[in-house]
Amino acid sequence: MRQNRLFFTCMEISPAILLLAALTAGCGAVSNPALEQAHEAYQKARQDPLIVRNAGAALDKAGRTLEAADRLWTEERDVVEVEHLAYIAEQRVEIARTIAQRRLAAEDIQQPQPPR
Repeated sequence: MRQNRLFFTCMEISPAILLLAALTAGCGAVSNPALEQAHEAYQKARQDPLIVRNAGAALDKAGRTLEAADRLWTEERDVVEVEHLAYIAEQRVEIARTIAQRRLAAEDIQQPQPPR
């Protein structure tokens, strides 16, 4: 009889342990909206071949800033500093976009125009 009671006690505890594990895992998934937005902007730029080709160095700088923000969020959860780095990363993505547009415009100017 004692053996059966011990078995049921373990069975009753098991769901509680599973719930605790799920809640603990959920805490690790807390996200930062500014960081997510910066990731979206960066990924969108990485998929644009004109930006990658014409402003790769500027885009890499944005990526390094984003990595620093990710690391800081993972290690310290410093909301203010992470949001600051996310903002800088987004601005660097915009700089890369602008550089790419200017380089394309410069190429268009350099090409000889057909006579009219």
